[in-house]
Amino acid sequence: MKAPKDKTPFSHLSAQLRKGLTTLAILAFAVTAIAEATAQTAVRSFPIRRGTGPFAITMGADGNYWFTLSNSNRVARITPHGKISYYTTPTLSEPAFITLGSDGNIWFAEGSASSIASVTPAGVITEHQFSFFGVSVGITAGSDGNIWFTDQTDHAVWRYDLSSGIFTEFKTPTPSSFPGDITTGADGNMWFTEQAAGKFARITPTGEITEFTGVDSPSSITAGPDGNIWITSAFTAEVARVTPALDITIFPIPSQADQIRPGNQNNLLFTEFSANKIASITTDGVVTESAEFPGSSPTGITAGVRSQVWFLGTFSDRVYETVVPR
Repeated sequence: MKAPKDKTPFSHLSAQLRKGLTTLAILAFAVTAIAEATAQTAVRSFPIRRGTGPFAITMGADGNYWFTLSNSNRVARITPHGKISYYTTPTLSEPAFITLGSDGNIWFAEGSASSIASVTPAGVITEHQFSFFGVSVGITAGSDGNIWFTDQTDHAVWRYDLSSGIFTEFKTPTPSSFPGDITTGADGNMWFTEQAAGKFARITPTGEITEFTGVDSPSSITAGPDGNIWITSAFTAEVARVTPALDITIFPIPSQADQIRPGNQNNLLFTEFSANKIASITTDGVVTESAEFPGSSPTGITAGVRSQVWFLGTFSDRVYETVVPR
């Protein structure tokens, strides 16, 4: 006996339709995979003036990116489209770290001018002298709205009151500490590194400094999205996470990190100078490296909008725009 034929209306069309939908699903998956792969490798780079020593970069309130040129007397602004403008400081300055101030201006340390400086979104630079022989390096906008920075000549941290224009100096307990990078923590204190002393330290808004050990040769420092402090080591391939209660967790990384900064989501970003790479570390310590950027020697890094990352290539004299390593 023959099997009864399917009497369902349009049954053959339904089968063809199912087949077509399956094909479309496969094509959609392939397109998505290609798009994701392209996004992960997407990169643009923009040349800057040779030999100027790009060092640190941050995002401004105007949506542009500002960076220092440590072998010169200039800072620069790059738009999201890659247009670069240069601005010259009034004195010989050798700009170092850079930050966004509470006043909407960009602030940066001047390594050889005994000053710090601000630059408006329009590019007007004003220098603020704090001593005659100071070397400012790290700089951050404090929880009190003022500018805090490190001084490697006097082994001190300074506060610059934006409303009064008054400088106040706080010397570190350890002589010859050479304080470097500085950040503002979620606890309202400022935290900084003392690489030469093998310490990192916390300074309250009133100027009380407490030093700590437990991180090998602390170098770059930043506040993470998890409310903790994150520190790189100058000589060891590791990143330290420090809680406000001073619980320290060490995470090994593939290559020694240079600068570290907050990421786009629940992560942090850091550069690997010797490896010509950048990397992302989640707040749980999971590290993902980028592909190599040959000959770049990355230094400064900052998160952009969405998944964008901007960083500086010191050896290549370029600004790079890419995406968070996945």
